[in-house]
Amino acid sequence: MLPLQHQWKTLSVSFLDTILTVSMNRPKANAMSPELLNELKEIFNQVSKENKIKGVLLRSNLNSTFCAGADLSTVYNLSMAGQKSTIDKFVFDTLSRGMTAPLYCSKPVACSLDGHTIAGGLMLALSCDYIAIGTRKPFRIGITGPIVGIPYPLKAVRLVQHQLNPSLAYRLLVDANLYSSSNFPIECERSETPDDLSQKWLKMVGQRPLQGFQITKQKWWSDIIKLDNLDNEQEKKEYFDAVTSDACLQAMKKALTKEK
Repeated sequence: MLPLQHQWKTLSVSFLDTILTVSMNRPKANAMSPELLNELKEIFNQVSKENKIKGVLLRSNLNSTFCAGADLSTVYNLSMAGQKSTIDKFVFDTLSRGMTAPLYCSKPVACSLDGHTIAGGLMLALSCDYIAIGTRKPFRIGITGPIVGIPYPLKAVRLVQHQLNPSLAYRLLVDANLYSSSNFPIECERSETPDDLSQKWLKMVGQRPLQGFQITKQKWWSDIIKLDNLDNEQEKKEYFDAVTSDACLQAMKKALTKEK
C-alpha cells in the first residue's frame, strides 16, 4: 500500500513520477511531538518496502519553518513529571529514531530547506542523502538545546560530527549559535526553488540501478546506526539528571514563557 493511502495526521503526501513528496504539516513550527516523530519513522519504513517509490522529497508545508526540533513543552512536561522510563522512551527511542528516520530508508531521500531549521530539525535534514537550501529569503539554522541546558545524546553528536566540519559541529553543540541560511557553511546546492533542485537530484539518482546506492548508503550510515545497539544506561542517567535539575527546568520554563 502506497503511503499516500494512509491517513497521516502531521504529514501531507503526494506521489508523482516515482517520487514521494512528504511535507511536514504541524503548525506553527513543525515541533517534533511524539506523533510527528512516529509518523516520520513509519512513513520512511513504508517507503523502504514500496517498489513503486524510487525516491523521497522531504519538505515543510509551513511558509517560514522547516522544523523547530523537539517540542520543548513535551520535554519540559516529561522532566517535571520525573519519570525516568518515560523520558528514556521519548529521547532515546521516539526522538532518536524519528529525527533520523531518513538514514534508515533504503531509498534516496532529498531534503528541501526553505525555512528555520533548528535543533532536531537540523538533525532530520542531516539524516537525508541530499540537501537543497532556498535563497528566496534568509532563515535560521542551528542548535538551541544548550541554551536551556539540554544535553545532546551521543547519536545526535555523532550525526553532526559525521555530516559537518568538526569545528563547526562543536560550535553548534556548545555555543548554540544560529546561522543565517545565506552563509551556513555546508556543502549543498542553493536556489530560490529548492524543491526543484531536490526533484532534479532524485530523478537523476532514480535513473540508476538502486542496489548500488543502497549498499553505499548502508555503509555511509553504519557507524551511526550501530549506536542503536549500544548499552547507554549511563548516558540515560546523565540525561535524566540534567533535564530534571532545577536549573534546566527553570531555563525551559523561561523559554516556554517567551514563546507564548
